[in-house]
Order: sequence, then structure tokens, then C-alpha cells
Amino acid sequence: MSDVEAFLSSGVTFGGLSLPSRFLLAPLEGVSDIGFRRLCFEQGAALTYTEMLRARGLAQRNRATLDLIDTHHPAVTTGVQLLATSPDELLAALGVLEQGARGAEPHWQNIVAVDLNFGCPSRDVIQQGAGPALLKRRARIGAIIDALARWKTTTTLPIKAVSIKIRLGLNAKEAEHRVYLPVVEMASSARLDWITVHARHAGQRSRDKPDWTAIGEAKKVATIPVVGNGDVRTRDDARRLHEATGCDAFLIARAAIGSPWAFRALRGQGAADAAAGDIERERVRYDETAARVRTKDKYRQFHGDNFARLLAAARGERAAVVVPKNAHM
Repeated sequence: MSDVEAFLSSGVTFGGLSLPSRFLLAPLEGVSDIGFRRLCFEQGAALTYTEMLRARGLAQRNRATLDLIDTHHPAVTTGVQLLATSPDELLAALGVLEQGARGAEPHWQNIVAVDLNFGCPSRDVIQQGAGPALLKRRARIGAIIDALARWKTTTTLPIKAVSIKIRLGLNAKEAEHRVYLPVVEMASSARLDWITVHARHAGQRSRDKPDWTAIGEAKKVATIPVVGNGDVRTRDDARRLHEATGCDAFLIARAAIGSPWAFRALRGQGAADAAAGDIERERVRYDETAARVRTKDKYRQFHGDNFARLLAAARGERAAVVVPKNAHM
């Protein structure tokens, strides 16, 4: 086995979080409910995330935001991703998270990691001065990063790792000026457990080719692990990205929507295309979980359509990949 193959087949430790593989499931808006995360985890995703939570909504105990925290399953390694615009807003949200996790509600428990989103390209996020709009506001983003790092050392929650996810900037000009590299240095100075670099700027769509060289540049200046994100659909993609950049792990988004079984293929343990019987069995399990934990209709509709697509493909029928209109990947 080559060194790269051994790397792709190995686990990794980030902070206090020991993971059995280097492939992580991205927080996907309109997709990442507990039933989907469980299936991806069982197929090889080492870490999963809930849908992105707005720190302001969490701090204000907004019902729709609270309902996104569905970490019912203790066997599924799960983190939460927060979108914050200031240190105070972040700490207020984390305080609510702590209070909820100490309570009796199971959907507040089993959270092992916290990630901050500085990459969501949604227009309303950017207009609020959040996400990638913060990348060039070094004092503000540095204060938010430092607040997260300090919180980890004092929280009563069993948080094993904290991290951030970034894009390359708001637009091509910011990416060209490499506004992301000082943020990589800030995350390193704060001793976060890793940083995820999505190799596109906020003005790009998922169909646009990512700039993997930016991940390599981040890796050169970082003193913490770097997770690469952008067009990793197959094990060969992961191999090429690692060889090009030296990244330590991979965040998987569209490939997981295409097939949760993609994770076993990424790990070299099977095919991304599942048999019809396996798909039908997992559809039933998903429906049972959704009924038990009262999963919202938006998730149930999406995954119902996606299981139908997977079944059609397994039977040799053509079917288009289903992607939520609001999925910011």
C-alpha cells in the first residue's frame, strides 16, 4: 500500500476528537437531519454536523433554530456549526447550548464539536455582515475566533474540538488578495483544532471549479490541521487533493447528497452505488427515525425524494440528483 493510500485509509485526531477516518460530513441546509447523519456515519463519515445554526437565533431561543439541534443519537459523532457576527453573540448562543445540554431533552445532548461558519454565501448572511463578509474584518473575526477558543477551555460541555470553516473571500478580488490567509494564521494562533478551507469564494457556485492551490497555501501557513473542501466526490479526488495540498482531511457535501454510500467508497470499503435492497431498508429506517423524533417535513420530503432517486438508479432508471434550493455548500 502506498503512503497516500495508507493516509486515505487511516484515522485522524483533532484536539480531543479521535476519528476513524478522514472524511467528514458537511453541515447541509435542508439535508442534515439525524436520520441522514446516522446513515452517512454508518457508511463511514467520521464526523457529522447539524444544519448551520444562527447564533442570534439560538441566543434568542428562536423555536425554529432550537429545533435544528437534533443530536438524539449518542452513537453518531455530531458537532454543531454556528454563524456569529460578534463575540458576544457567539458566547450568548453557546450559553444557551450549555443550558440545554444540561437539561433532560435528548436532542440537546451528544454534541462533541463546535464549528464557526465564515463561508456561507447566502445573500442575507453577507448583508448581515456575517460569514465570508467577516474575512477581511480582521479585528472582528479574530475576536470571534478567540472567544470560541477561550470558551472551549471553560465550558462544562464535553466538547472535544472547536474549528472554523472559511471560503477564499467574498469575490474573486478578495480571493486574489488572499484575505483568507490571515484568518488561517488567527485560527492557528488561537490553537483551534482545525480549519476547513472551501476552495471557492462566495461569488462562486458549486459548479465552478475550486482553487485547490488555496488549500495548499493555507496548509503552508497553518500550524493546525487543514481540512480540504471542494469537489471531492471519489477516493481518487481525495488522493489528488491530498497530493496537491497536503490537507489532513476532507469535508464532503454534494457527494453525500448524491449517495450516503459515497463514504464507504471514499474509505475504499465498497461502492458508492448501493443495491436496491439496501436502499429500501435504509429508507424504512429513515422513516422510522423521522417518526420517532418528529423530523420536520422539509427533511422528510427531501430524503423521500432522494431515496426514490437512489432506488430508480439502482434499478437502472435515470434520475436526477436532488439538491435543496437553499443548500449552501
